[in-house]
Amino acid sequence: MRKFIVFVIIGLAVVFLLIISFNFYNSKVEIQLDRCVDGDTAWFLIDGKREKVRFLGIDTPESVHPNGVVEEYGMDASDYTCDMLKKADHIYLEYDSNSDRYDRYGRVLGWVFVGDQNLSELLLAIGYARVEYVYGDYKYIDKLCEVQKQAYLDRLGIWKVEYDKYQENYCMKG
Repeated sequence: MRKFIVFVIIGLAVVFLLIISFNFYNSKVEIQLDRCVDGDTAWFLIDGKREKVRFLGIDTPESVHPNGVVEEYGMDASDYTCDMLKKADHIYLEYDSNSDRYDRYGRVLGWVFVGDQNLSELLLAIGYARVEYVYGDYKYIDKLCEVQKQAYLDRLGIWKVEYDKYQENYCMKG
């Protein structure tokens, strides 16, 4: 009987830890904009700590780069992101349980929401981003691929100039 009780207690502890872990990675936390960087990166205050956040699952053309190269639609993406973040009543960060918490540059990786809208999805919808840097089965990746495909078909933003590169994109890889 004693072994059974110990087994039940251990089982409950494991379930409790899994629930906490799931909620930790999949819950949205409200954050505050500190400053904009570019189309897919910004500084935020997260639980009182200043953190640089790289938006998960997308890449926007460069507007800020060490070698000074500004890519076509880079400033458009940067301006759009900054405008959306500055006008938002609420900004949320959601971690993805299938992603690392930080990238190799020490940036937080997560989904950024303005209100209830995924900012990555908004950038893709107007052609200011492409789905990239997908290293796991991310929560919103299927939706992002759908949105990107429509922007591609409508030849919006980057797809006006990169139309022939679409076949190389993450969403097209089998």
